[in-house]
Amino acid sequence: MKQRRPIFSIPLVRELTAVLIIKLALVFLIAHFFFSDPVIVGDEGQGLQEHFGLDKPSVSDSLGDPL
Repeated sequence: MKQRRPIFSIPLVRELTAVLIIKLALVFLIAHFFFSDPVIVGDEGQGLQEHFGLDKPSVSDSLGDPL
């Protein structure tokens, strides 16, 4: 009768297991660092205006007023 080898004695299985563990660890680390804190959404145009050094829009600049 043949003796069964343990599954982890096969080199391919060991390598695939190591790669899978490394990939799972990286996915969890990326998820933790990039998606853990909620983002507070405020005025949507404020960040763009600050980036380009523009003044804050006045009330007369709103879309509802005719030119």
